[in-house]
Amino acid sequence: MATAMSSAALITLGLLVATLILMSTQRLRADLTALLVMLTLILTNVLDAEEAFSAFGQPVIIILPALFIIAAALYETGVAAMIAQQFLRVEQRGTVVLLLVTMVSGALLSAIISDLLVVTLFLPALLRVARRTRIAPGQFLIPLTTASVVGSLLTLIGAISTVVINDQLSSTGVAPLQFFSLTPFGLSFLAITVLWYTLVGRRLLPAMAPAPVTRPSLEEVEDTYELKEQLYRLRVRSGSDLIGKRLSEAQLGHDFRLNVVAVQPDRADLQAMRSDRIFEQDDLLIVKGARGDVFQAAALHNLDPKGSIALDRFEKLEEQSLRLAEAMVPFRSNLVGATVAESRFRERYGLNILAVHRNGRAEQGELTEMALELGDTLLLQGPLARLQRVGNDMNLVLVTHLGPGRGDLITNRVWLTLVILALMLAAVVSQLLPLATASLAAAVLLVLSGCISVDRAYRSVDATILVVVGGMIPLAMALEKTGLAGQLAELIGGLQTGPFVTMIIVYFATVVLTQVISNMVTGLLVLPIALNLAIGLGAPPHAYAICVIVGVTTSYVTPLTHGINLMIREPGGYQMRHFLLNNGAIFVLQSLVLFVLLRAIYF
Repeated sequence: MATAMSSAALITLGLLVATLILMSTQRLRADLTALLVMLTLILTNVLDAEEAFSAFGQPVIIILPALFIIAAALYETGVAAMIAQQFLRVEQRGTVVLLLVTMVSGALLSAIISDLLVVTLFLPALLRVARRTRIAPGQFLIPLTTASVVGSLLTLIGAISTVVINDQLSSTGVAPLQFFSLTPFGLSFLAITVLWYTLVGRRLLPAMAPAPVTRPSLEEVEDTYELKEQLYRLRVRSGSDLIGKRLSEAQLGHDFRLNVVAVQPDRADLQAMRSDRIFEQDDLLIVKGARGDVFQAAALHNLDPKGSIALDRFEKLEEQSLRLAEAMVPFRSNLVGATVAESRFRERYGLNILAVHRNGRAEQGELTEMALELGDTLLLQGPLARLQRVGNDMNLVLVTHLGPGRGDLITNRVWLTLVILALMLAAVVSQLLPLATASLAAAVLLVLSGCISVDRAYRSVDATILVVVGGMIPLAMALEKTGLAGQLAELIGGLQTGPFVTMIIVYFATVVLTQVISNMVTGLLVLPIALNLAIGLGAPPHAYAICVIVGVTTSYVTPLTHGINLMIREPGGYQMRHFLLNNGAIFVLQSLVLFVLLRAIYF
């Protein structure tokens, strides 16, 4: 180097090398590595404690938790599920249309929430579509993950690494990027991805793949428990003698072998049926029983038969209020040998038993008089909170949750969530509020409005990422303070390759690093060097910053370190060549377009 290094610079360089080794080998957790780096900088007097700890006072430490909460609210209220439903609506229009919907919707959603969350949401829906259409899931999953990654570059908040890098720009004296500064690049990369997979790439993906192991579908459950033509709807007419009676007084089980499993009062939500619940006019009852018994009870009690209902339609009718699950009677359970009535099962658990499976077959007959046996599997229905408590007394073991899971259903707060999100984006885009203030306000509004609970909001925040960011920012600060960033930039600049070619070198160095260590950490370490290079060469700092931002997203090329690629590898039936042939080609095209756009916009 042109100038000798100070002891502080040497210590910082040693920490930089040690950090790269620890992060790439994963011998130590990333958060612990970051904290050790920060402590070492303080103990060696490279930074004083106030400087190092100031990292946790950066706006990014507010922005990240707020974005986690916003993403969780979108998931909880069913915003993402609305998009996932489109898969099922277009499945009959052919593979290409479904592929387009998958990529575009995944990319658009990734512009505001984590690509990992997008893939987590879409994966079950795509596997279900693949089973129904008999199309290999491998035809959709790599296109989804790639589109989700490039879609995160459509806005400034799509990727955590982008938020962190942009926040660091202002701390180095460079004006931060605007909300849509990356949009031309993101749209171009998305167009490349869509064209590649619709024209060429889908022919290079697996045409056949083993069926993924999933929980049983409701159709399979219905067959297993022999529930076809066993669930019926009955409306309580104005002249019914049941009006004013409790379920326990009606004797529907004793007289007609019927199990009233749920009731929907007039203009109200479906509710679990309780023994002390009083029948009212226009109640819609969901009962389980044989067809003849159902119609006999309807005739004698002046009930209006509304026909049978399949288990999957019953599950949709339940929405958020009630769920289905399977539970097993274990060894030493107090339920063994007792009938359902004797054990007061409904009162004890707040759940209904729809069916019992024993010794490989479904048990028929009056459930309340049936003595439970060891190993019986019960199909249960009731509130989710009640189902979650199954197993607390060791008398039942929860085996499988059926029906929709968290985030699968569209709630009545879905539009409120979208309005709050739109207000936040409008405030940021119009520069009325900075991103930190707008995102925090949106997160608070989502909690206050009930779109997400306080507990769920706290659980949605990944504290590990906050620690890594807070711990690694001091290393970036040390690179600047000690002059090491400038010296490394001077070394690279000494190659005399010119500002544009030097920027390309920074880009590919970032690409290589992000294949082995976290993209967020890579961005924090490379950015100070890149900015020093840009300033020293008289090049636009934003162009170098965009190269770093785009470079850290390129770990999607292989399935080695990228989380969403690891998630889809098995269900998609992929091998390494499927990633390299497709994403490798997209990476080359993306890089060429990146340099063309940067040349046109900044040089």
